Amino acid sequence: MKIAAANSAPWNIAESDNGGMPRLIRYRTDLVPFIASSDYPQRLVIIWEYDADNLNGMPSTEQSETMKCFEDALDATLDSDRIAVLAFVLTCNGSREWHYYINRVEEVGLRINTALSEFPKLPIHLQVENDPEWEQISLVYQICGV
Repeated sequence: MKIAAANSAPWNIAESDNGGMPRLIRYRTDLVPFIASSDYPQRLVIIWEYDADNLNGMPSTEQSETMKCFEDALDATLDSDRIAVLAFVLTCNGSREWHYYINRVEEVGLRINTALSEFPKLPIHLQVENDPEWEQISLVYQICGV
């Protein structure tokens, strides 16, 4: 069984409260059979911090459009051969995080740099963590009742 492309996979959205601010989690529901896949032992988190000028901590329409273009560019370069699997996206209180399960960290980094070369400098930072058991997506599933 192969992991489906992110743009054809089923996604759900869960909303909760985080200190009076909304928290949105957009997550794939088709990854349960792949939890702890040895093909993807690490998790890449791309964090975009933005000015939340509104009272709810969510990005503006313009920020959301830029983030969508950013995600589409990453999808085009990382998802075609599943070098990275976008598992969930968390948005809350001035921050959006994309959580990918990956292999070949160096290759993923090169592809991200190439994909983002068309963009102006973005307010993002990346971190890679070992997560061979896919604990973070498992936690999302537990919270969301999957």
